[in-house]
Amino acid sequence: MSEQNPGGAPGGSPGGSNGGGPPRPGGGFHRRRRGRRFGRGGPPRPGQRPQGQPEAGGEGQLPAALPPPPAAREDGLVLVDTHCHLADAAFDRDRRAVVERAHAQGVAFMLSVGSDAESSRKTIDVAGSFRGVYAAVGIHPHEVKGIDNKTLPAIASMASHSRVVAVGEIGLDYYRNNSPQKAQRHWFREQVRLAVKAGKPVIVHCRDAGEDVHAILAEEKVWRAGGVVHCFTGDAELAKKFLALDLHLGAAGPLAFDDGQALQEVFAQVPIERVLVETDSPYLAPPPMRGKRNEPALAYQVAETLARIHGLSTGEAARITTSNARRLFGIGPERKGGSLAYAHEGRLYLNITNRCQNACYYCGLLSDRVFKGHDLTLPSEPAEEPGAAAILEAAGDPSGYGEVVFSGFGEPTLRLDVLAEVARGLREKGAKRIRLVTNGLGSRTAGYDIVPELRGVLDAVSVSLQAATPEAYAKVCKTQGIENPYPSVKDFVRSARLHFPEVEVTAVRMPGIDIAACEKVAREELGVPFRAREYVLTD
Repeated sequence: MSEQNPGGAPGGSPGGSNGGGPPRPGGGFHRRRRGRRFGRGGPPRPGQRPQGQPEAGGEGQLPAALPPPPAAREDGLVLVDTHCHLADAAFDRDRRAVVERAHAQGVAFMLSVGSDAESSRKTIDVAGSFRGVYAAVGIHPHEVKGIDNKTLPAIASMASHSRVVAVGEIGLDYYRNNSPQKAQRHWFREQVRLAVKAGKPVIVHCRDAGEDVHAILAEEKVWRAGGVVHCFTGDAELAKKFLALDLHLGAAGPLAFDDGQALQEVFAQVPIERVLVETDSPYLAPPPMRGKRNEPALAYQVAETLARIHGLSTGEAARITTSNARRLFGIGPERKGGSLAYAHEGRLYLNITNRCQNACYYCGLLSDRVFKGHDLTLPSEPAEEPGAAAILEAAGDPSGYGEVVFSGFGEPTLRLDVLAEVARGLREKGAKRIRLVTNGLGSRTAGYDIVPELRGVLDAVSVSLQAATPEAYAKVCKTQGIENPYPSVKDFVRSARLHFPEVEVTAVRMPGIDIAACEKVAREELGVPFRAREYVLTD
């Protein structure tokens, strides 16, 4: 039984993404004409160079030295920069060195994005020239004023190229209005339709145009293709609206700016499973390179900030966002299934089976079986499942974790003997606390009350209830091979109360599940605490 919950959220507000909502950190630093500047917009402050005058590492110059990798950097860290502009003229003098520096910093994959027909063609050429580089093609809202009847067919043809994984950068920009707004809306809609037809996700530019961008994406059913709102700097309500369309949000350099606290507070409310790491290079370099030419190697600084916001290690943030990129764009390291043990937020989770009596419609077992970047796919045949020795070896030393939790994409009690053997082994190795997450159907499947056998082996049990009536349970959980399972779940909770010091009932907070009714059953009928788990859509 899994404690992990794949989910978006409803909501709404005016404003924009790349602008809109709260004031943008640092002012007007977003999209500008290509090849001009890499830092902030607006008039120069005292002591600042006039607009367009490059500093060290600016246009036409080789970059200033990049910051060295942090001393505490985790080995094997792999990042994907899901938005850069490697075809930009700013990289003409040292493009190969830029890609090599990215690889050296662990940025093994890059998605280079076009902004018009010419740059889209060049982007495909760049993608074909370097390992780990892929392309997106599209017409930026600044450039749609130049579209003619040959442009979109050309983009559609390019979208079929084997190195092209997305349509973008497309969208609306009401801040600069370099193209008429009516034309922007028309060609944005047409390019979304093109992406849906091509089966490619969209990369969306949205500045001071949040309502119109959201409306067009909703009307065109963008969830059929998926996509990302690039360099998101809107407010929390706008973030919820885009998440509800099954979109991702791009985290770029502004997240790490010294004046980026408001944006960091927004991203703290966004499930990291819906976030992609971007640089938007050569623009928007994060500290300590702010104002200089940005490049994909600096994606690490964005991931580091994102990790801090979510209370994760940089390695965890990198693994999760890299998995997000693979899920959306099909780029990233090859999946490695069979994770038996994985750490998250100070706990050690054990994944001992993928078999389950239920087929809950929200469960990751029914999608790609990836949680927090860990591929939890295990053999489907019981005879091929890993034994207790392999699981204990994967768990390592449990003494450094606050809790060990039997929770993966499957029901642990279907391997009762292995569960008990592993739990005893963990106790001998110094585990502080051991908890079971279960659907509560283990006793019904075994044909007897299994709970007494686990007494002294476990410290706590979390039972997934998901419904307040047998009818509602059947709709949510779709139990296989057990008639009228719901009363058996409640009986399991009652038995657990007699044998374990800590028992709780949980349910996933999402449409179709009555949280208030579940809590009432837990507290008033079963006499145990209740916890609602948040739903995070990942697939």
